[in-house]
Amino acid sequence: MDNLLLGIKNSEEPAFEQVYKLKKEKVLAFFYKKTRSVDDAADLMQSVFFRLWKYRYTIDVYANVDQHLFQLAKHVYIDFLRTNKHRVNEPIDSLEFPNPANDYDTLERESVLYHLKSESDLNQRIFLLNKLHGYSYQQIAHLLSMPVKSIDNYINKTLKRLRKKLK
Repeated sequence: MDNLLLGIKNSEEPAFEQVYKLKKEKVLAFFYKKTRSVDDAADLMQSVFFRLWKYRYTIDVYANVDQHLFQLAKHVYIDFLRTNKHRVNEPIDSLEFPNPANDYDTLERESVLYHLKSESDLNQRIFLLNKLHGYSYQQIAHLLSMPVKSIDNYINKTLKRLRKKLK
């Protein structure tokens, strides 16, 4: 049982303040990786802690603080994506690779998509534009207003991490 979560569930403000002080940077970093915006990340981080306090009576005290916060963060981020229609990223779950030649290819591609979900949104987008949609590095660089070398680095590092996960 997590004593800090139990304290928050019992409306103890010092427990909430301690969790905020200990975890705010971690939650902020999580959202910054997703949004690449300091302002959005700060707003989303505040939303997580607001929800933590607002819905404190529903806390599962047998979870740990990180599990609970990042479950809240996941929901806050999903809400953020729903309300920000300007995002052009396609959710990974809705993507399909071209028709595979055999069942082994299907399993391998599904595994790649599964592990790709753990990458940042930018890594996912760059990787999928290149590997799934066939964009060249130059086209992706132009589309995202980034140097070609950065695109090369993103793809190479993503491939390296994916290979490691798929071993």
